[in-house]
Amino acid sequence: MNMIYHTNSLLIQEKYSLAELIERMPEAIQQRALRYKFEADGYQFVIGRLLLKYGLMEMGRGDLLDHITYLKNDKPHLEDISFNISHSGNMVVCVLAEQGQIGIDIEQHKQIKLSDFEAFFTPKEWVNINKSTSPLQKFFCYWTRKESIIKALGVNLFYLHQIEIDASNEKFSQNGQRWFLQDLDFGQYYYGCLCTDVMEDMQKVEVAAELLCR
Repeated sequence: MNMIYHTNSLLIQEKYSLAELIERMPEAIQQRALRYKFEADGYQFVIGRLLLKYGLMEMGRGDLLDHITYLKNDKPHLEDISFNISHSGNMVVCVLAEQGQIGIDIEQHKQIKLSDFEAFFTPKEWVNINKSTSPLQKFFCYWTRKESIIKALGVNLFYLHQIEIDASNEKFSQNGQRWFLQDLDFGQYYYGCLCTDVMEDMQKVEVAAELLCR
């Protein structure tokens, strides 16, 4: 089963300082957290790792945060379990899977200048976005799907325009490998998508601040 843990980062920020949260992290993660220029980004990073720790403990894996290594493109990695973290607005999510590779993306609904993102889409995708009755909604649908795919693949944003998807199709193939896409519901102000190469049931768990930071 794919386990998705999520939390409201604003509620955590109201109760704990960033310094207090960083102190709960292994040395290597502390150093990464301190690289962030803006405090809000540091919070999201650390909260993501706290969600990962919580999920690992709930799955009986123990605290493996100090076992995280980094692959190409700086993708974090653990042996024998796949995980991925995303955040937007006040929402932080972490997905864990015991089989296959996995990617997740969440985006808060907000007004953007669509033309700034044209380079990330294929011509066909861009036409579909702009011809939609709700271009902004269609944009986020495409964006979260494409982001979840590249995160599962372990590549960066520059790869987005090299893949072409059908926003209504729950399957995607790349170099002969099949991936499954699942839209995620985190409320009316968020868009989300999960990408995995092993189709499994999914369970979402909201984690309260007092449980995450105990």
